[in-house]
Amino acid sequence: MNTKIIPLSPEQMNEFFADAYNSGDVNRLNMLSESNAKIVRYDGTIVSGVELINEEHLNLLNFGGKMTSVNKYCVELENIALLRADWKIETKNDKSEDIVIEGSSSEIVRKQSDGTWLYIVDNPCGAG
Repeated sequence: MNTKIIPLSPEQMNEFFADAYNSGDVNRLNMLSESNAKIVRYDGTIVSGVELINEEHLNLLNFGGKMTSVNKYCVELENIALLRADWKIETKNDKSEDIVIEGSSSEIVRKQSDGTWLYIVDNPCGAG
């Protein structure tokens, strides 16, 4: 069993996000964001706060299937890092046909006082 929960380096962020997604546990996804983090929705609107982040993560989990996410670069400066990743979700549509949902993300993460890293901005479709 994979027990990765919170990354200790910014380069691990996307791998940990995919692992949390694949667990199906919304709480694991939520643990990867600061409480006042911002998520950019597909339509460009921005949500923030614990309740709305939870709602976005629940909507994401509704896709089911398996996610992979590959970090393309990480630019770190002191306690903040800019990330870009290519991700995909392999799942099934409502007719049980195989489909792939994919995109390129841009994110900003911040180092916490305990040495872990959390999202402060997550733009899942912001690098395509």
